[in-house]
Amino acid sequence: MSYKLLFGFLVLVLFACAPLRPVGPHGEFPAPPAEPEPSPKAEAETEPRIQPPRDYERRYIIDVGIAFEKKTATIECPNKKWEFKAKATLGKHEIQSDGDCVYAGKAYRGKWSVLSTDSGIAVINSLPVEDYLKGVVPHEIGRLKQGEIEALKAQAVAARTYAYHHLGSRRSQGFDVYADTRDQVYNGKNDEDSITNEAIAATNGLVIKNNGNLIEAYYHSTCSGKTDSPEVWDSGNKPYLVSVSDSVNGRIYCELSKYVNWEEKFTKAELGKLFPKNMVAAKVEKVFPFSKVEQVFITEKFPSGRVKRLVVFTDKGSFEVFGDRTRWIFQRDGRALPSALFSISREKDNFTINGSGFGHGIGLCQVGAIARAREGQKFEEILKAYYTDVRIEEY
Repeated sequence: MSYKLLFGFLVLVLFACAPLRPVGPHGEFPAPPAEPEPSPKAEAETEPRIQPPRDYERRYIIDVGIAFEKKTATIECPNKKWEFKAKATLGKHEIQSDGDCVYAGKAYRGKWSVLSTDSGIAVINSLPVEDYLKGVVPHEIGRLKQGEIEALKAQAVAARTYAYHHLGSRRSQGFDVYADTRDQVYNGKNDEDSITNEAIAATNGLVIKNNGNLIEAYYHSTCSGKTDSPEVWDSGNKPYLVSVSDSVNGRIYCELSKYVNWEEKFTKAELGKLFPKNMVAAKVEKVFPFSKVEQVFITEKFPSGRVKRLVVFTDKGSFEVFGDRTRWIFQRDGRALPSALFSISREKDNFTINGSGFGHGIGLCQVGAIARAREGQKFEEILKAYYTDVRIEEY
């Protein structure tokens, strides 16, 4: 098998095994109080990131995996309409254009390439990181007002840090990051916002470092007064991602979030159908068939109050779920519980889950950042409230 065919096959497998998810409500937020819904990144990656050397011209360029098409891909540029078919001309193809191109109805900055294989086409958008951020920040924290621009600046610096930290991390797949919630939601030019672009320009090149190294800049929507560490993912702790209080004088900063308090109800029969389907997503160690759920107990919690261990008793035995994955065992209609900060009560055959927060709870709390910006905090102060022992520096 030739190198190109082998490379294409690997890209195909990786795309096919993790299909792109819909963007959902990112970027479509109600009037104040702002309510960003986070990118529910499943968990920290445990394998070390290998970042091969990049030449100077490529240092500030990011390659984004936009989509994988099984049959055809069409990219419309000012000077030409490019059409590619799977199984036609195999290999990687660079697209020459004098301006912004349109793919799947969305306009994008930068350059394009496609990787054609026997079974499909990987579509890749390459552009400067600063332009990439213009298509990311509005979808990660929402469209904010001028008085909240410091929160936008904080989000821009966090998203920029995440992007640079992940350069080369998916190089074997032909790009650096996905354009969806597996990394950061990127939607091209269509939803760019003038205030957001102002915040990106004002923080041009700034990143977050700890001991001279880029941090893993995780962020989420609503922490409900206390963030957590990567321990909720059973991942190695990082000195800059520790649990911190996000309240002042008894008031939590993200109190305006609609996710500060939430409730979900399930019947015993419903759990008997959901749990068997969700065991893999919840990373249950030993998956086995069962038809009835007899009882669900929280047996251990983290200091933040988030669930550390959940035990489920069934008609065929019991199993445990740990940390942030406890949200996923309750997944219904494609949505997990908003957070792992919850309690369970039962009345006969009905289970009620009362919870607080949205997202994994690690790093920057987006609604908290918005509240801090409204109170006059600058972006550096906001970032240092959520990331411990860090410096804001030029990349």
